[in-house]
Amino acid sequence: MSRVVKYVNGNLVEYEVMRLVDFYDNILRAPTQPFDFNEPNAIKEAEFLAYSLAETMQQHGGLGISANQVGINKRVCAVAADGKIWVMFNPYITYRSETVSNLLEGCLSYPGLYVKIPRAETIRVRFQAIGGQFTEQEVTGLTSVCIQHELDHLDGIVYTDRVSPIKLDQAKRKVKSNLKKIQRLTVEKAQELLAAKRPA
Repeated sequence: MSRVVKYVNGNLVEYEVMRLVDFYDNILRAPTQPFDFNEPNAIKEAEFLAYSLAETMQQHGGLGISANQVGINKRVCAVAADGKIWVMFNPYITYRSETVSNLLEGCLSYPGLYVKIPRAETIRVRFQAIGGQFTEQEVTGLTSVCIQHELDHLDGIVYTDRVSPIKLDQAKRKVKSNLKKIQRLTVEKAQELLAAKRPA
């Protein structure tokens, strides 16, 4: 898809809804390279990448996306958190709780495949924001799991690496039925939206 622009807070922003790479693409198995804010035009590139990842994630109905999932070898990811989208440049975890959660995880790179993975219930993550400034956030629950999932991506680890072959095989057998459920729910949601727009 070609680049498009939209107004955000009174400013024109350029972005692109990007194509996801295949789940077996080698880029998903290689650790990503740091994003260098000292490079010429880094802020403009960061803005383009941030909005592109956010728009791509929303287009695909995801809770998170990493740059290498769209073929870009940079340590950048986007995560939906508390009604907002956080785009994190060069993120790393500074704290993991001993308390663990076992939530069902999916991935935009492998639609319909859901597996339970033990993750720290609470983490602190340090990263650079779109302007290069450093920030640190403590998160818990689903947001914590999503960030850990995306940071795995940035380290060249995919979620299927974290489950046993037996559990992975069981999950793969359910992919077709899961995709049918997703399609049915998507159609139902579209019908609801259309019905809401019809005049009374």
